Amino acid sequence: AGNGLPDPYGASEQGVLPWVGEMTLTVAPGSAGSPDGTATADVQVAGLMGQAAPSDFNIAGTQVTYTGAAENSYRFFVLHYAHLCAAAGGVSAFCIGTELAGLTKVRGASGFPMVAALRALAADVRQILGGACKISYAADWSEYHGMQPAGTDDKIFHLDPLWADPNVDFIGVSGGLPLADWREGTSHRDADVGSIYDLD
Repeated sequence: AGNGLPDPYGASEQGVLPWVGEMTLTVAPGSAGSPDGTATADVQVAGLMGQAAPSDFNIAGTQVTYTGAAENSYRFFVLHYAHLCAAAGGVSAFCIGTELAGLTKVRGASGFPMVAALRALAADVRQILGGACKISYAADWSEYHGMQPAGTDDKIFHLDPLWADPNVDFIGVSGGLPLADWREGTSHRDADVGSIYDLD
């Protein structure tokens, strides 16, 4: 609380521990003054992604070192973990991101820059972890089915190029869906069962 950071969605400041899916442009798409749909959006997404490359990392035993330009970028973060997995002997699956809904729906001057960046990242992770590793992106339940720009009847399947990429092995969807059809009140089938926390 009281962080003073600008909120791209128009609040006086960013919320405490915001959801990762709220990461977006300096001004969120659909808000006045948003760079969505412009080359500026491409530049902002590229700035988040950074320039780290697989060749910037070295593995010696179980140690991973980085020799590239100093940056705190998304690519540095993901490629570092991919190299840690390689140093540990490999993994059967690797997720290049999860619930980046506020970024994957950003439109650049021609296309969806975050989707293109995730495809490039998947190719780099494939280079590090090999063909046997299953690679995916875990879309939020609100983004996996496509997007509908506000005020339109359009349906854009913006993640299709990512799902169809040869370096992406399966469609991943992240969701906090209920495990039971529990309801408050007494007018339903489970009303006499007792507490929802009763494992029996």
